[in-house]
Amino acid sequence: MHDPAPDRPPEGNERWMLLGAFLVALGALIAIVVEDYEPVKLAPVFMLLSWFPLIAWHELGHAVVARLVGWRVDAIVVGFGGVAFAFEVGSIRCAIKMYPLGGYVTPRPRSTDGIRWKSALVYAAGPLAELLLVGVVALVLGPDTLLTRTDAIGVIALQAVAIAASLGVVFNLVPRRVQTERGESYTDGMGILVSLLRPPESYALEVRNGHERRILAARTAEEALLASEEAYREIGDDPHVRATMIEVLDRLDADVTGRALPERVLERLGR
Repeated sequence: MHDPAPDRPPEGNERWMLLGAFLVALGALIAIVVEDYEPVKLAPVFMLLSWFPLIAWHELGHAVVARLVGWRVDAIVVGFGGVAFAFEVGSIRCAIKMYPLGGYVTPRPRSTDGIRWKSALVYAAGPLAELLLVGVVALVLGPDTLLTRTDAIGVIALQAVAIAASLGVVFNLVPRRVQTERGESYTDGMGILVSLLRPPESYALEVRNGHERRILAARTAEEALLASEEAYREIGDDPHVRATMIEVLDRLDADVTGRALPERVLERLGR
C-alpha cells in the first residue's frame, strides 16, 4: 500500500518497450483465440485487459478508505518504473507508471487516535474494493450465470473480470514480505497483521515525522502556518515538531499573530 521512495523520470524507449511487450502478449493470446475459435477462449484476453484497471481500482480503495478514516493521502501510483502520466486530484498526486504491475498509495495519519484499526482497515480496503467489484458482477449476472460456461461474449468478459479480481484478492491477502524496485514492502494481508501488532511508539514517530515533512514542504508562509496548526491540533506541543515550526515559519517570515500555535512558537516569532 505504501511506498515512500521518489519517482524517477522515464528512461530511453521505455514507453515503446512496454507497448511492444503488451502488443506481443495480446497478439499471442489473439492467435490462440483465433485457432479453433470458440468464445470461451476470449477469457484470458479479457483478464489481461482488465488487469491494469483492477490495479487502479485496488489502489483507489486504499485511498478512499484512508480519507474516510480522516487520514491525508499524498499520492496514488499505479504501476512501477518511469512515470508515463502524472496529474493531481485536489492535493493528491496521481501517477500512471510504465509497467502495470502493482501500485501503491501514500496515506498519512494525522494523529494516533485509533491508528491500529485505521491502518488495518486502510490495508484491507484494496482487497475489499476488488471483492466489492466481484459482488457487483455477481449481482448483474446472477450467481448461476457467473459460474456457468457460456458463449455470450459480454458474460465471458464479466466472468473474466471477476476471476482476475478474485485472484488479486487471494494474492494480496497472503501475508508475506515482498521485494519491490524500492525495497521491502508488505502484501495487504501482511500489512493488516503488522498494523495490529505494531508498537505504539512506532506509530507516534510516523505521525510526528509526517507532520514535520508537511511543514518542511511548505512553499509559502500560509501553507506552513496551516501545516503547523494542524500538527499542534492533532499531536499537541511536540518539541521536535515545534523546532521545525520555528525554523520554517521564521524562514518564510510568517505572521503568527492570532494563529493556533504552541505558546513557545508565538513567543519566539512574535514580531
